[in-house]
Amino acid sequence: MENNKNAFVDKWSSVYFFIPLFEKPIVMPTAEEFCSKLSEKFGRVTELSEEQKMPEDPAGLKSFVLWDHLVHYSKENQDLPSQLMIYGADEFDSKQFDEYVKAQFWACPDKDGFLEKCRYSMMASNMLAAGLPAMEQYSILASYADAILELFPECIGIYWPHSQNLVPRETYLKPSWNREELHFLDGGLNVRFFTISGTDELLFDTLGLTPIGLPDLQFHCRNLEPNEVVIFLRNLAAYLFEYGDIIEDGNTVEGIHHEKWVCRREDAMAAPMRVVLDVNPGEYAAGNR
Repeated sequence: MENNKNAFVDKWSSVYFFIPLFEKPIVMPTAEEFCSKLSEKFGRVTELSEEQKMPEDPAGLKSFVLWDHLVHYSKENQDLPSQLMIYGADEFDSKQFDEYVKAQFWACPDKDGFLEKCRYSMMASNMLAAGLPAMEQYSILASYADAILELFPECIGIYWPHSQNLVPRETYLKPSWNREELHFLDGGLNVRFFTISGTDELLFDTLGLTPIGLPDLQFHCRNLEPNEVVIFLRNLAAYLFEYGDIIEDGNTVEGIHHEKWVCRREDAMAAPMRVVLDVNPGEYAAGNR
């Protein structure tokens, strides 16, 4: 086991990517088709390479420049455009997920049947985007995932490694949030649910906030309706996503039944190892509280 409490943060601190999944070998669109689709969502877009065509080998890395999404570099005193990248295509090992991870694929009810169809994949990511405002950066990634699904009608879903979230195509294209700014959380957030053997205790947490510089959430309870807890954690995660890491140790949040629940930083009870924001549900708390 890794000893570093921030190992999960360190692992994902330098890049954010997602993995489009395919049942059949991937047919790559032309560079012109890519730029046209991305321009619909991001304004002026050009291919970084001077080549006029995508390579016949789709494993080649391709980058696209977002001229309307500039990052200011104070040291050089200049603005440079952020980029989107796509690379692959490779065979996908659907057996890489153990039961612990697969059990939390809540967006994919027939997880084993769906994974059997996932035979090929690509990787899509941003680049030179860390200096963008957080909401802009992750809204771009969410829209990039939409663009990938539109460019590749044969793409059957997306795996989001940072949140260990497997999302079928149809699910991602029907956002579960009522605001476009939160669409990133349809892939980038996973609310997980565990039962603790031999007890009536329930453990919930989130996965996906830590890699974007926010604390994941944890909730250890009994005698609460699981669906209500999931909704509570989704709403609290969305609040942090929108306003940042502003909940300090000892602060309270409004509970499911309008109680005041205290929040504190703690080591996560469930892997991966990381520091989470634990919400103590008062009379519903489980464990040694």
